[in-house]
Amino acid sequence: MHRTRFGFTAGLFVCLATGTLGCSATTSSRNIRTGGLVALIDVTSERDGQSTVKTDLVVGGTHSNTYVVLEGGDRLTAHNGKEHQDMNATSAGEYEAKLPTSGGEFEVKLARDVDKAAPNNKGKMPPPFEITSQLGDKPISRANAAVTLAWDPKESGADVTIHLSGDCILDQDFTVGGDPGSYTVPAGTLTAWSGQEKQACNVTAVITRTVAGTTDPTFDSDSRFQLHQVRQARFVSGP
Repeated sequence: MHRTRFGFTAGLFVCLATGTLGCSATTSSRNIRTGGLVALIDVTSERDGQSTVKTDLVVGGTHSNTYVVLEGGDRLTAHNGKEHQDMNATSAGEYEAKLPTSGGEFEVKLARDVDKAAPNNKGKMPPPFEITSQLGDKPISRANAAVTLAWDPKESGADVTIHLSGDCILDQDFTVGGDPGSYTVPAGTLTAWSGQEKQACNVTAVITRTVAGTTDPTFDSDSRFQLHQVRQARFVSGP
């Protein structure tokens, strides 16, 4: 396929049959100026002493399905203090590195040999926390009982979201303003799948504390950098 430097030419289309037909495209980084790259960067820590740094590179906006594959001298690295790792491809246009730390300032740097580099992507992790709720193994009635999730420390200044999922309930998402250190899911909020109204099942509660970092102004302005502390708890939901 003909390619012109810094022009947009998709080099490969990948279609997956998943009930409906979904297609994604890839193009070489040799075709795209740095100002046309959208960098979607996430740093996630699920426990003390380890973080995963992920970067998706796309063109055409945040929700684009056209991924950019780094080629030639183009490469991404992840940094935290003296720790640094090359970011390796996990699939076309998606890159990952693991660092042995869960706090402090993280940086992601793009080096290029044919256009401007973008080294100034950085953000400070929100404080870690632990879930303190003692929910036990006794089923908690969806219809008649509230569920209180608590964590410590609180008031971090970060945004907090809670995702609930289980084999017998519909997934639920909640946004908690102000990081108060607890959230109560009122009775009657959780909904069972049709036909499973009388069933009990394990529910996983994923609590995520998120802050925003900054991206290098050389990147497309749709780029973003988010840092997350994530912890999980379990309880049993009953009718």
